[in-house]
Amino acid sequence: MQEQDSGLQLVHLLLACADFVSKGDQPSALRHLHLLRRVASPLGDSMQRVASYFADALATRLSVSSGTAISPRGAGAPYPFPPSPDTLKIYQILYQACPYIKFAHFTANQAIFEAFHGEDRVHVVDLDILQGYQWPAFLQALAARPGGPPTLRLTGVGHPATAVRETGRHLASLAASLRVPFEFHAAVADKLERLRPAALQRRVGEALAVNAVNRMHRVPGAHLGPLLSMIRDQAPKIMTLVEQEAGHNGPYFLGRFLEALHYYSAIFDSLDATFPADSAPRMKVEQCLLAPEIRNVVACEGAERVARHERLDRWRRIMEDRGFEAVPLSPAAVGQSQVLLGLYGAGDGYRLNEDKGCLLLGWQDRAIIGASAWRC
Repeated sequence: MQEQDSGLQLVHLLLACADFVSKGDQPSALRHLHLLRRVASPLGDSMQRVASYFADALATRLSVSSGTAISPRGAGAPYPFPPSPDTLKIYQILYQACPYIKFAHFTANQAIFEAFHGEDRVHVVDLDILQGYQWPAFLQALAARPGGPPTLRLTGVGHPATAVRETGRHLASLAASLRVPFEFHAAVADKLERLRPAALQRRVGEALAVNAVNRMHRVPGAHLGPLLSMIRDQAPKIMTLVEQEAGHNGPYFLGRFLEALHYYSAIFDSLDATFPADSAPRMKVEQCLLAPEIRNVVACEGAERVARHERLDRWRRIMEDRGFEAVPLSPAAVGQSQVLLGLYGAGDGYRLNEDKGCLLLGWQDRAIIGASAWRC
């Protein structure tokens, strides 16, 4: 009960502080920041931790708007992209500890695998290849396909070129060991909106799938429609879209702040069920992956804010407006996700829900990530 009261106190302090920041009332905002830093801690319980990072984000916003010399913890470059090698190592910690990213990859893989049924030559365009964590399981599924695997060409979009090509070499080595005919093509693009059709090297006779996992929200609104139209014009058999289930792109700061506070509180709660409080890997995940997102959502506006997450309903409208039609995810995808959640020892904390043929994975009653599939 005491912890619950402490959590409510933190929420009230954060909301009051955000209100003062939005009004430009610097003295009141600074008083509340001082109070917050007395009771919030990045080493405390999950609410104290999330409050600490939100307080830092509010301090950053206040310093930007007022020009004062506030230096909150970790206020470095907001939301860096492409991620550094160290960030990718921390990403792997999260990949192993929580089901969110694996759910995204496995669900997308299953949809692509089913779309390629009966095809002999297939081409996957991954719009954010990173280290290629998604594709070993997909290669294994192709290798085990009755009648033998198809010839697979994988186009990895990313930046810098050296990292993309290194990922391609690792995947080519794995494909060779699995006897899957494989070709990797690096499409180097620091910004997805700069991607052009020629970079995809579309070939006649190949079945195409386009994969977008936690990537499309970073495309500015003015460029998102043209990019989706370009993808549609490539006539993919399927496009998989996985995004964080949050409304962090609203025009009003306070609404965005409240939405982000609820959303990241649920993620921090799920980490609390996975890691001990003094876990060094947990600290790295929170400081290096989650804190920059929080800071970007809260402190940045205009072109500086690149964490523009939208909810599934909004993505439906965006995709349908560009001529895409939803493909319901299959019972096999649902079953696979349920098996995946069974591997994590957090009781019934993780929840899987279906929504008009799409899948939502969440913590308790809060959806965290949504997966959908589309065709044109």
